[in-house]
Amino acid sequence: MFCINCGNEIKDGSIFCTKCGGELVKSQKNKPKSKRPSKRKLLFVFTGLFIFTIGLYLLITIFYTPNNKNIDYDIASSVVNIYCEGEGEEESIGGSGTIFSEDGLVLTNAHIIPESAKDDIYIDDTLCLVILPDPYTGAPKEIYHAYPILDENFSDEYDIAFLQIHDVYYNEEEGKAYGEYPKKFPAYADKKRCGSDSVKLGEPIKVYGYPAISGGNALTITDGVVSSLLVDEGLIITSAKISYGNSGGLAVDQNGCMIGIPSMVTGDENESLGVIISNDLINEFIGKIQ
Repeated sequence: MFCINCGNEIKDGSIFCTKCGGELVKSQKNKPKSKRPSKRKLLFVFTGLFIFTIGLYLLITIFYTPNNKNIDYDIASSVVNIYCEGEGEEESIGGSGTIFSEDGLVLTNAHIIPESAKDDIYIDDTLCLVILPDPYTGAPKEIYHAYPILDENFSDEYDIAFLQIHDVYYNEEEGKAYGEYPKKFPAYADKKRCGSDSVKLGEPIKVYGYPAISGGNALTITDGVVSSLLVDEGLIITSAKISYGNSGGLAVDQNGCMIGIPSMVTGDENESLGVIISNDLINEFIGKIQ
C-alpha cells in the first residue's frame, strides 16, 4: 500500500503516512457495496406478489368454482304454481308442478286435483291454472289454462298426475293476455345435470315449490339433506322444509338433478320432515300407464 500524497510505501492498516504524516484515504472503488436492497426495489417486489396473488385467486374462482346460478335459474323457470277450482271454495286446491316437455306437460301430485274433476276430467278444460314464475325473483309472470290427466287405476295409488297446458289465460276486464300460446315452455332438462349416481344418505338437496307459509304465490326454495331413504316404499325423507302448497314441486340434488316430487310432511308436535316421492316410484308409475 502506498501513500497517495507522497508515494511512500506504508504498512497495510495504517491511518497516517510515516513520512509525510498525511491522512490515508482509501479509493472508493475498494469500498464494498451495500447489500441492503433499496426501498423502491422492495416496493416493486411486494407489488408483484400482490398482483400475482389476486390473479391466482381470480383464476381459481372462475375455473374451479361451480356455476350454480345458471342451473338454479333454469330449474326455477320450469317449476310452476298450480291452482285448480273444485265445485266449491273448500274443494279448490293449490300446489306445485314441474314442466317436463316444451309443449307444456306438467308433472305433479294427484292429490292437488279436485275430486269432482276425477269423475270426468275433460268437462272443463279451464279447471286449472298453471302460473310460470320469473326465475330471478320467483314472482308470477305468465298464466295458462291446463286440464288434468289422471290414470284411473294408478294415479291415486302413486299420487302422481299430469296437467296439459293448452291455452293462455286472458283477463277480459283488463283486456290482457298473461303470456303467449302456442310457445315452447321452459321444460326441466334432467340429462344436463344427472349422472349415474343414486341418491345418498346425508347429501344436500333443494326443494322448489309454492308453500302456503311463504304466501303461496312466489317460488320458494328450501335447503336440507336426505335424512332417510325408505327404499321399499320408494320414498325419501328430508330435512328441507315442505308444507302445504309444495306438493307436486321439484326436489333436486346439489348438481340440480331431480330426485323426486315433494309430496307431504311427516312428524310430531316437536318436529317435522318432508316426504319426497322418488324417481324410482315415478318411473314405475309411468311404466304402468304407458
